[in-house]
Amino acid sequence: MTANWQLDAQLLGQWRGGDNSAGAQLFDRHADAVGRFFENKVRSGTDDLIQQTFLRLVEGRERIRDGVAFRGFVLGVARNVLREHLRRLTRGREVDPEVESMAELAPGPSTLLGACREQRLLLEGLRRLPVEHQVALELYYWEGLNAAQIAEIMEISHSAMRSRLTKARALLRQAMVQLAESPQLLESTVNGLDDWASQLRQQLEQRLG
Repeated sequence: MTANWQLDAQLLGQWRGGDNSAGAQLFDRHADAVGRFFENKVRSGTDDLIQQTFLRLVEGRERIRDGVAFRGFVLGVARNVLREHLRRLTRGREVDPEVESMAELAPGPSTLLGACREQRLLLEGLRRLPVEHQVALELYYWEGLNAAQIAEIMEISHSAMRSRLTKARALLRQAMVQLAESPQLLESTVNGLDDWASQLRQQLEQRLG
């Protein structure tokens, strides 16, 4: 990780100094992760939000702390961009992301279409969660981050994030219970959750690649 961190920090410094080719390299290295972050949350304008995230990176002046994964730093910026996007959706109303869900804020099915019923159930279940819980679970399943890494992105303690992930999984199951067309579909989705999430990540990579 150290070599990657040093390269990313160097590229960011060069980009902030006016080297656009360094910015292009940085974008190529991390745009897919930022795209995955937004894909199951916004109804339209994903590309604009990705661009806003990287624009924040080059316009900012904060230094990345030693040992902090650059991808986590970028996703933290993406989270702030998402929160601003939600305020625009509600025309300036302050959104409570620990209570309100994307299904409420941007109604309609996910723009990411699962290839099977289990995947579609999982996607819609995630959108029924409070936004902060959806973010946490998608970072866990799609980015392979652990509780400590997600806590860094979401600016809460490690112990608080462990509790949030536990609650998010319980809320996800409750949402899928309400959405599932049959007990068999619910059981198949819950029992194979890791596999369905992994397959969705692969679909995201193909879509964003």
